Amino acid sequence: MKEEEKIPLELLKKIKKIEIRSRLVVNEAMSGGYNSVFRGYGMEFQEVREYSIGDDFRRIDWNVTARHNNLYIKTFKEERQLNVMLLLDISGSLGFGSKSSTKHDKMVETSAILALTAMDNQDKIGAVFFTDKVEKVIIPTKNKNTILRLLREILFIKPQSNGTDINNAIDFAVENMKRRGVIFILSDFLAEVSFKKIFIASKKHDIIPVVLTDEFEEYPINLGLVDMVDNESGELMLVDTSSESYKKFVEERKARKAKFFLELKKLNIEPLIIDTGADVELPIMRYFEKRRKKIR
Repeated sequence: MKEEEKIPLELLKKIKKIEIRSRLVVNEAMSGGYNSVFRGYGMEFQEVREYSIGDDFRRIDWNVTARHNNLYIKTFKEERQLNVMLLLDISGSLGFGSKSSTKHDKMVETSAILALTAMDNQDKIGAVFFTDKVEKVIIPTKNKNTILRLLREILFIKPQSNGTDINNAIDFAVENMKRRGVIFILSDFLAEVSFKKIFIASKKHDIIPVVLTDEFEEYPINLGLVDMVDNESGELMLVDTSSESYKKFVEERKARKAKFFLELKKLNIEPLIIDTGADVELPIMRYFEKRRKKIR
């Protein structure tokens, strides 16, 4: 049975719509920037040849040199193919959105663009769906049906938990990605994050936090008593938005987000920020263009 035949018709239409919209972005602006940013992470042995003046002494093959009484060095070629892994936060907090879209909606669109771009670059694309545990894994592959499966799972998956543990997801990805690659972490990052784990992961992989935001969560409102739902626990709460405790809570959340960005800056990691109130295309294109100029 084909992958498309396993997907309900309405869901398939939604996936195709997302794919068509994402394809326009990839074709128009993304591929060039992506290629220049994520090339040549690995080196594959090619051959040995005689040493020439200016060659790197560290590449001398001493076994061959000993047999031929002449200096020989190992030569390598760049590995063009990458493993691209999307760590997708499917916890309850991603269901929030004060505008027409939720953070989860924006995660779907962003994932589609990143997956299509990776596939166009002949890279392997995979995903880890996580809450406070790893819920599902899609092994990296170049199969085009992987994108359909990826989008279907994001839209259709029913997580067993609503909590969030980003650190566990990072550990899982690092442990299971044997070759150097790119790890996109798509989350609102409201849960605690171990910057030590991110630092360790960044030594082997290119780590890109994709921060899904909603301005309502960072700026206090004053509407009196408001019914609110905790998306992680499902608890219904009556909140006094004019109270000092509410204002303090919002300010503390804003301060934690500022600290999060500061710690990433210390690690020289640039986050990609996607807000529920805007289209995803422009921030993504600007992000990769900025990285391309930085590398140059």
